[in-house]
Amino acid sequence: MFIRSRCLRLAVCILAIAALACASCALQATKQLADGVTLYQETNLTPGSELIVNCVTVDPKVEGVAIKAALCKDVIYTEDALKGCETIASLTGRRGAVVGINADFFPLGTDAQGDPLGVCIIDGELVSEPSPRHAVMAMLKDGTFVFDNPTWSGNLTLASGFGRQIDGINRFRETNELIVYTSIFDSSTRSKYKGTEVVCKTDDLPVQCGKTMNLTVAEVRTDAVNTPIPDDGVVLSAGGPAAVFLSENLKPGDKLTVKFEIKSAGNVDWTQVQQAVGGRPWVLKDGKEYVDLEYERIGSSFSTTRHPRSALGTTADGKLMLVTVDGRQPGLSRGISLPDLAALMKRLGAVNAINLDGGGSTTLSYRGGIINSPSGGVQRAVANALLVFAKPVAAEELAGLAINAPADGIPAGEITQLSLTCGEDAHPVPQDQAGKVVWASTNGMGFVDQQGCSMPVRVRHGQILAFYGAQQVACDVRIVAGPPARLDVRVAPDKENPLLAKAVVSLADKNNNSCSGKPVTLTVTGGKADVETGVTGERGEFVTNIAWDASATERSVKATCGTLSASAAPTP
Repeated sequence: MFIRSRCLRLAVCILAIAALACASCALQATKQLADGVTLYQETNLTPGSELIVNCVTVDPKVEGVAIKAALCKDVIYTEDALKGCETIASLTGRRGAVVGINADFFPLGTDAQGDPLGVCIIDGELVSEPSPRHAVMAMLKDGTFVFDNPTWSGNLTLASGFGRQIDGINRFRETNELIVYTSIFDSSTRSKYKGTEVVCKTDDLPVQCGKTMNLTVAEVRTDAVNTPIPDDGVVLSAGGPAAVFLSENLKPGDKLTVKFEIKSAGNVDWTQVQQAVGGRPWVLKDGKEYVDLEYERIGSSFSTTRHPRSALGTTADGKLMLVTVDGRQPGLSRGISLPDLAALMKRLGAVNAINLDGGGSTTLSYRGGIINSPSGGVQRAVANALLVFAKPVAAEELAGLAINAPADGIPAGEITQLSLTCGEDAHPVPQDQAGKVVWASTNGMGFVDQQGCSMPVRVRHGQILAFYGAQQVACDVRIVAGPPARLDVRVAPDKENPLLAKAVVSLADKNNNSCSGKPVTLTVTGGKADVETGVTGERGEFVTNIAWDASATERSVKATCGTLSASAAPTP
């Protein structure tokens, strides 16, 4: 049985590698992820045109399907290192969703990074206001999808009829702003600057578009910075002249109203919106490629440069499309420009589509695993997401289901065909059942396609996941550096003695992973090395001292490893 299994794996591997080595190097696969949820994957490894595309199509009319916007960590701000952000795989697995994709842009690297920069509506609750003119995808109460470039307004009205505009909701307050906070922001306002903060009680939560909220003042705090936010109320937080307005016009027991409205650029009734996430820009409009950078105030380089991208689209028959295009990974996927993304979305069947946050944020998760290959090498924690819930695909359980993977490590940059076995005798899973398996990975190691081909990029430990019906199996794998592909040598002079220097040789594979334990030979012109041959260390470096001849007119170091070589002269 071992021989049979080994031969089968070898045959599958040969076929997979042959397919990837063909003229077009393009593979397509379609997998049912759940009832009403389908994955289409396109892998093109043609040199110079490498591209990995994943497209999940969701039919909202199928029983059991639910599509929801979501905040990572379930709130906007948390007082920890991630400041309210979470990885898409963590969020998807924690919430029990079938699929999750990253959504809006967010202020990465700031205290406010858990705050989506555009509109976010969750189950009808307004969580974050729109950014002016930026594109938005919204799902209405009747289950249909709309796209828009909305604006918004917020108003506070005193019992006297006198009022003031509201500048935002559930985000950090700047100078002379009036911000409304609900408990979905955090347990307190976390204000950066002192101001007037008014605690109000209300029976009209949650905050919804077009809904008048009747508030009763419970407490007025001056010079406040960290006022607790009640579960049954809101906090009005103001700085500068806005703070004076609140302190002079409100006292405990006073009545007032607050109302938020979103104004559509395309006849969308925002009082009917149940879920919404923002992005930018709109890339496909009514079946035509449409990228209006000037209107959405986006620089041209953001459009023309190849980046990893995430996108949302809808089909003519009302289905939702969640799309990722990987990038910034030479030899695996180069990324895509916005005009090319528009053309891709149209080819995939969308009639309307918007671009979401991309780059290192681009992540598509299936049941807590990663289907794409995040560009940063690790999953980026993001602010919000769109989640899909659905009934799992019915399938008879396969006893003893397991993944076969090399025990001594998978080389980065090389294609390795994985296989599945089941039963007490660990026989190969029949092809008709193996074709229904959904493959994923963890820890940003690289890419596992839906043919079961592992294409790792980065040296690290992680897991390869296989899903069959309700079953999930995992295999711990170790990614090791691929064959050396780049050799660099640097000669650094001694700061005190001009006749001494240090030679540093660096060796890496084609994915820039350090290659350790590789033999290196040095040839020194105009001097002598302490050690002329050696092996690279854990960081892929070989280091030795150089003593120059005082009379030498030419000084250089040549490093060689196999067929690779590089030379360098001392730096000034």
